[in-house]
Amino acid sequence: MPHRFLPDVALADVAFEVSSPSLHGLFEESAKAMTEVMVDPRSLSPHTRRTVIVSSEDLDRLLYDFLTELIVMKDTDSLLFRDFRVSIDAGKNTLRCSLLGEQIDRVRHKLRNDVKAVTMHLFGIKRLQRRWKATIVLDI
Repeated sequence: MPHRFLPDVALADVAFEVSSPSLHGLFEESAKAMTEVMVDPRSLSPHTRRTVIVSSEDLDRLLYDFLTELIVMKDTDSLLFRDFRVSIDAGKNTLRCSLLGEQIDRVRHKLRNDVKAVTMHLFGIKRLQRRWKATIVLDI
């Protein structure tokens, strides 16, 4: 299971853990889990293609900034994405992601929660033997 929701962590927020054998997979699964909080991803079609490039001072901040960029695109461009192809240059803490999704259609899409922000509460990435793990709490 690439992610699992943590219902007892926060009452006004949504918390989840993500795991993956690869760092880029961790970022992709984190984006998918956040999308699942906002909309049923099966209701999204891949009509719009975007590319996001993010650089940060460390890997934790890179994940935080990446997810925040997806929230900004939802809020400013009314875009939600279902497919994420991430490549990471860990030495430079830079991420490039190809996104596929579409503009929000309040009639056709099965919308769930409006994510306002990624919080720093419990936020972080850990390397555990052969897997990467992240804990993320979203303000809704």
